[in-house]
Amino acid sequence: MKSARRLVVLAGAVVLGCAALLGWIRARPAVSPAAATQLAQTTTYFDSLIAVARTSVPRGPRGDELSVALGYLERLRLGLGSPFRLVDEASADPRLTPAMQSRVAWALLARLRRGNAYVIDPAVLDGLGPWGRDGQDATGRAHLALIEHTVASSRDPRAGELTVRLAYLIASARGTVTPASVDIATQVAALVRDRVAAMNDLRELLSAASAQHTNVLALLHLRRAARAFDVERPPLAPLPEALQIEAMHDVPRMLAALDTLDRDSVIAVDLPPRDLAPVLNVHFARRLQAIGAERPPLAQVVVAMRSHPLAALQATNEETLTGAYLASESLPDSTRRARSLAMLASAVGVRSLAQDVPWFPGDPGPSPADLEMQFGLGDVTFTRAVPESWRPYYLRELDSALTDMRRALPGLSLTGLNVRFGDAPLPDSALAMHDPRTRTLELSIASSGGTIAHEVAHDLDWQTARRLFASGGYSTDHAAHQSQGPLASSVRGLAEARVLRPYVAAGSAPPVDRPAELFARGTDWFVASTLAWYGRSDGFLSAIQDGVLAGYAAGAPTAVGTAGAASLLGAIEQMTYVPDSAQLSFESQWADPRLADPTLLVRRVLELPVPWRALRHGGIASSLLDAPISVFCEAAAPALAAREQLIVLAAGARARGVITRRARHARPGTDWAASVLGAAPWNTDAGDQMVARLRGAILAELASSFADQGLVPAAPPIFRSSAASCSTSSR
Repeated sequence: MKSARRLVVLAGAVVLGCAALLGWIRARPAVSPAAATQLAQTTTYFDSLIAVARTSVPRGPRGDELSVALGYLERLRLGLGSPFRLVDEASADPRLTPAMQSRVAWALLARLRRGNAYVIDPAVLDGLGPWGRDGQDATGRAHLALIEHTVASSRDPRAGELTVRLAYLIASARGTVTPASVDIATQVAALVRDRVAAMNDLRELLSAASAQHTNVLALLHLRRAARAFDVERPPLAPLPEALQIEAMHDVPRMLAALDTLDRDSVIAVDLPPRDLAPVLNVHFARRLQAIGAERPPLAQVVVAMRSHPLAALQATNEETLTGAYLASESLPDSTRRARSLAMLASAVGVRSLAQDVPWFPGDPGPSPADLEMQFGLGDVTFTRAVPESWRPYYLRELDSALTDMRRALPGLSLTGLNVRFGDAPLPDSALAMHDPRTRTLELSIASSGGTIAHEVAHDLDWQTARRLFASGGYSTDHAAHQSQGPLASSVRGLAEARVLRPYVAAGSAPPVDRPAELFARGTDWFVASTLAWYGRSDGFLSAIQDGVLAGYAAGAPTAVGTAGAASLLGAIEQMTYVPDSAQLSFESQWADPRLADPTLLVRRVLELPVPWRALRHGGIASSLLDAPISVFCEAAAPALAAREQLIVLAAGARARGVITRRARHARPGTDWAASVLGAAPWNTDAGDQMVARLRGAILAELASSFADQGLVPAAPPIFRSSAASCSTSSR
């Protein structure tokens, strides 16, 4: 008995010991003591320094160093770049002493951990609606709180961002919010997503460094080099199907929140409090602006400033923008929203540089001869006005861009291509140019970053013209006038298969529909998509971020759906080799109705020409009203079922918006108009019937369009041989 008792006691002790061990493992701090000390010390140091600097004037070398150091913290607060890119940059900044480099790096991490990053001015969301019966609209602060809540409460911030995009698109179609709200909310959601992703990345980084007994900054540099941070991964990479479904299911909930958005209160957000006060005062801001002017300009900032002239901010890169923005705080409040919108656009544009490697004047770069030998270029030159100290930077960026271009198109030949960098604006406000007469890429150091893929595609087109047509110009322009041939078929198909309206990208000229431009824009999308598939992005090669944030060179996606993707790939294959892996990844992303970005699907619904026959001809309208809403294949599959619900929701919102606008201009006393507008006697039956008819017509038009195959989970009746073959025809 005693032995049995001893065994029981011993077993109990073992169990308790194991439980205590497991509890200790789980309770281990996510931050090592050394890292916690560094974070606390730098927080105390910079909190004190900021308090003193806000009432001081920078003087001498020490003042310049403090301006640069505090500038990093302010760039983090404004969301100008990935926090880990800022840490990488500060750690190598020759304008800082080694001790200050380390302090700034740790301070950036500490402030990110505290949530003082990607702080957005709520004023950018003012005046977007919805409006109450008294004519008062919801405040920008309420919109910002709703967006932050949606992104932060999602299982993955990417899903929350997608929910915001879809909800604002559909709400704008219905008239709940203004059309301008879509672009602004999309940009805000992108920065909120980056904040949440960066804080998650930091939490995991500190935990991993503690578990591995590794220096945090050393591990950070390794992870940056491996492109392992979520916040720095290309947004164009396809979102997993499960996250897309989650986002689509959350859209009705956010639409309901938008419809009833409180005009006075703010939704509680489960995020740490953020410091809304600038780090720099006017004096330090102006000094930072002067110091930053010694660094090369970035197209992502320059183009954003061009597209927001009302902001009146003179800036060429992130540091000069930070200085100019804070130095303008003394200007009238009437320009505050314009300045904040310009800052928002710049912060979103800089996201394309997330994987960039820091560079400072004095750092090395390849020589023109190196590039000429590596890529077979004819000549790489600079105009006299381009500073000598900046030239290695642009040569390095060109080297990286052409290398990444060949990753997507391994057979690309650049032999004989000339490149010339200049500082003067290009003709016709062009961001960059390919001159077919001299076969030269004319690049502006201020605006050409992010356009290289587009311009190299023109050169590929030029080379093919010499091979197939033995004449000047571009092969796609020549092929468009031919009646036969694989290239002619692909070019015509690319033009006919466009499902999205082209739009004027910020800071660029209206898009041209000539075949050469369609091909160049499509190739830009192909290259960016292929690199994203491998987890890479290159802000000098392409400014594309995703299907909505397309940058300033590519415009709307040109090869969406089965026909569009096949036409673009067919055209590229006539000019150079396309790897099977790249072709399959591009088709799966842009021509698979289960994986295609749902935002493009909703945009297609909202941009489809309105089938007015549904309202003008009673017979057709009645048949459409009686027809079933579902016209899709495999609606039982979770991904397609969610998309079907989203399509019906978007079509209904658009129909409601169209009918409501027509009702406002109808003759007084019209029954259906009174029904839609809720006028006496408040019978909504007639209005609901009009909305249902138009919704049915939109859905029928969407399902019967050949160009929509591969985007819309539907197939025209002629392609449906049976229910069993529906899954095949839907692709």
